[in-house]
Amino acid sequence: MSELISVSLPGPWWTKLTYLHTETLAIGVRVSVPLGKSKRIGIVVEKDDDTFSNFSQLKFIEKVIDEKPQIPDDLLKTIDWFRKIWFVSFGMAAKIFLPTKFFSDEPLSTPIFPNKDIVSHKFNVEYLYEVNDSKRMELYKNLLETSSGSVLILFPEASKAKEFWNSLDEACKSRGLLWPTTQSEKQWKVWKEIRVSSPKFIVGSQTASFAPLNDISLIILDEECSRAWYTLKKPVFHFRPIISMRAKFASAKLVLGGRIPSSKAFIHCREQYKNSTIKKDNSKLVFVDLHNSSFFDVDAVKNCIPISKPLINRTKDTIALGKWALWILDRKGYAGEIYCEDCGSAIKCPCCGGTMRWKSKKNLLSCIVCGKTQPIPSSCPSCGGPFLEGVRPGLEALAMEAKKRFVNITKSVILFENDGEKVPSPDILIKENPNGALLIGTRKLLALTDKLDVDLIGWVDADGEARIAEYDAKLRAFCLIFESLWRGLSPESRTVLIQSRAPSKNWQASLGLGWNSFWKHEIEEREKWELPPFFPMIKVTIPKYCVNKFVEDLDKQFFDFWQSEENDCELWIRTKKFEKLYSLFSSYFEIKNVKRGFPDITLFLD
Repeated sequence: MSELISVSLPGPWWTKLTYLHTETLAIGVRVSVPLGKSKRIGIVVEKDDDTFSNFSQLKFIEKVIDEKPQIPDDLLKTIDWFRKIWFVSFGMAAKIFLPTKFFSDEPLSTPIFPNKDIVSHKFNVEYLYEVNDSKRMELYKNLLETSSGSVLILFPEASKAKEFWNSLDEACKSRGLLWPTTQSEKQWKVWKEIRVSSPKFIVGSQTASFAPLNDISLIILDEECSRAWYTLKKPVFHFRPIISMRAKFASAKLVLGGRIPSSKAFIHCREQYKNSTIKKDNSKLVFVDLHNSSFFDVDAVKNCIPISKPLINRTKDTIALGKWALWILDRKGYAGEIYCEDCGSAIKCPCCGGTMRWKSKKNLLSCIVCGKTQPIPSSCPSCGGPFLEGVRPGLEALAMEAKKRFVNITKSVILFENDGEKVPSPDILIKENPNGALLIGTRKLLALTDKLDVDLIGWVDADGEARIAEYDAKLRAFCLIFESLWRGLSPESRTVLIQSRAPSKNWQASLGLGWNSFWKHEIEEREKWELPPFFPMIKVTIPKYCVNKFVEDLDKQFFDFWQSEENDCELWIRTKKFEKLYSLFSSYFEIKNVKRGFPDITLFLD
């Protein structure tokens, strides 16, 4: 007698495909199944309660690849939890969590997984916030040494993971491994090996979060508030809640650490850190009021660029002492946009409608969304007007002006735009500039403080860091500048200069006092307006063919939602009823809708 088997494939649809097999298969094993004219690798999942009557239409599973599930139980449960919260299929969630080659018919050796019913440790959460990086790393080492089972130590940046690994002694390293970063073949090889070798611990960044490590008793998540933990591809998610759930399913201790807690972590640990403040040091943190500062004209750009006398003078003093200075402006190119003086229209990308940045070096426009480039037009595409000008000067304009200010040391002024290039190697920078230099670039430059003894960091437009139209804009700005105060080598002797139109006010006032001061006001405001973490928010972009029906469904089930004024296909939903919403979404993610398209969902939890 044949058994009904439900299989989930890595695809945008949620539909479980039903096949026949001669015997029952365990949830989590890989199978090769026919789909149309091709064959696909899927994962056996739990069957629905619905009875299936038309057996004549069903096909048999082509091949059973595994005898038993190839990933530990805690990871299987995490994948299933993720698909319910982030509104994806089990197969798509597994594709996100697991190596690409997992979805092949390559045979795998039988893993050594412990009995999931016999666990000697239990889930709990601890908080470890320390602004000094080296002190925090020592605390992590102590936790590693005293842990009974396996340990995952995770960092938002691969360079920080490698730095922590290199700080361990050889005896300790022999019991663990450093997770590979960019080499997919090597990652796959290590992924397969650790299922049977079971190292004591793994140190790594994002992709190490889902390593199939056995008997996890401790997970350390460093800089848990960092935006570097966000994915760049859809579905967009922050690793922290997923790693937290994995720790819960593994009955492991979870240590959330960093320089500053996230909003949800702050709510849980504020009593523990209620007396945690930083003594304000006016010599370390310098505010400059841009209303009383100098502004320099930029050719063909409407706005001026602000470079204050204190920033110029302190930079000259830093370079004269043979030290390093950073100027940070998160705006690449020569200017942020190009406008028509006649009609006021900005030049948009012809492919996606995104903003086109002016790249002066190549006299090109570059889309900040899709990356398409094109020459600067001779006239306005909208009205034909001949007068086009840039707005909001960028890094290229800033570097040009800096070289005028430092005419005697122009070779010591280095522009780094992070436009497809890696952060400069600290070793090469030191070799080429033994007497220090001024580095101009985006926030990516902060990583250099790990190896360079940076004496001065200047934020050219601190207000711009909080100007984005997002509910967490102030947090993003605070975290960036707070990081520049404390990250890397010798932060105690570093000066951070902030050019602002509202110096030492609002969120900026908390920089010298610490995150306790910042979160106290920010949490009150978010709770008042029912923003995350108090209420999850979900952004949904619906295909045109089903907008009206989707709105009707939301109305019938009394969801709190609103449509975007600019785009009827874009809706925002505020709810905690995820199971109910998942059920509502299901009909829109059936496999029959492949050609008509599926909704696009972005979740905001924290």
